[in-house]
Amino acid sequence: MTDFTTAFAAVDASESELLDRLRAVIGIDTTVPPGENYDKVVDAVEPEFKKHGFTTTRVVIPPEKVAQIPLPLKGDRVNLVARLNNGKPPLSVYAHMDVVPIEEGWDFDPFGCEVEDGRVYGRGVADMKGTIASLLTALDIMQREGLEPVWDLNVLLCTDEEIGVYPGLYHLALEGYATAPMLCMEGSQDPVLRLGSNGSLDVTITVKGKSCHSGANYLGVNALEEAVPVMVELLALKAKVEERRSKLPLAPAPGAPSHLRPMFNLDIINAGVKSNIVPASCKLVINRRFIPEENVEDVKAEIQEAVDRGMEKSKALDVEVEFSQNYPSYYQSATHPGAMRLREALKLVQGYSDDDFVETGSGGSTDMAFIAQVLKTDEIATVGLGRQRESKAHGSNESVRIEDAKAHVKELIYYFCAPLS
Repeated sequence: MTDFTTAFAAVDASESELLDRLRAVIGIDTTVPPGENYDKVVDAVEPEFKKHGFTTTRVVIPPEKVAQIPLPLKGDRVNLVARLNNGKPPLSVYAHMDVVPIEEGWDFDPFGCEVEDGRVYGRGVADMKGTIASLLTALDIMQREGLEPVWDLNVLLCTDEEIGVYPGLYHLALEGYATAPMLCMEGSQDPVLRLGSNGSLDVTITVKGKSCHSGANYLGVNALEEAVPVMVELLALKAKVEERRSKLPLAPAPGAPSHLRPMFNLDIINAGVKSNIVPASCKLVINRRFIPEENVEDVKAEIQEAVDRGMEKSKALDVEVEFSQNYPSYYQSATHPGAMRLREALKLVQGYSDDDFVETGSGGSTDMAFIAQVLKTDEIATVGLGRQRESKAHGSNESVRIEDAKAHVKELIYYFCAPLS
């Protein structure tokens, strides 16, 4: 069996180069929306892939496809496909370049990659631009140590995962750039093996009334007040929906059910412009997470029926309901050869035993669902930087342990270069 001792020692000795790469990718603001600067990330990393013998292709999402996403976006959606083809079995390796917006509460520059007490801080360092740096470091050490990958590597650096609907990976899958099996670098260093995830559906409900002077409210129809019967029915549906359970177990966590469940959230409400004007419209946005056992068309239908029941009790003049599916739901295997290879990599690098691993579904949603849907595969393995309970992905002061960043480099070297059984 290949001995990785020397390569792993080279990883430990390359901490400064790893941090430099992290600063290079994290320092480019790819917050979505608007999702600008994807081209700048590609500009920064494409030469490194070419240096390691990869052929590269920039794939720009057509504007008419981007227009499906109901958000204010700017800039070209530039994706990078980097291939190292030597006639070996194919392996796609995936990371997304976009990050979620910055919220209050940061103690560090979100794009500065500052280091303190053995941790590196920055938006996207855990989810998931940091993995681009660890991937490039792994390729660099493999070249220096003379380690040949046992795969034809097909690296996909993609746009708009954080908003879905039509992310870059979906387009690449439809256009034939993505292959199975897939190594998704969105995950953690925890001993967790993903079994699939919920899908995500946004529902925008606009209740219509009639504006007037609030001192003569009998002349109008208060859309906010008349939306209340609709919300009552939606909350009754929420209680019913969240009693359902998937066959997929859920990793233990405070307050979590034993199995993956649907989720139903009333997330945004907007009505009125001034206190002396009766509001003419009330807009409510729902996010509905649906388990793999649910059919999205059935999910839409029961929401529409709840709205209709509410309208029967409301004096609203009209209602509009719009559905936008962000992601499908999907299953992935924890026992296919790629997943078992990942387990061995984590055991070797982190010292885990078989008993440490937890197989779990995810209440979040991911564009791996598009891979499962388009390629009709469950051969997806998931490992990334950070720790689920400490890295604060999507939160203020997002960070990873520097030791975990180096561990991820080692796991990639093992995954790419250990002999195939």
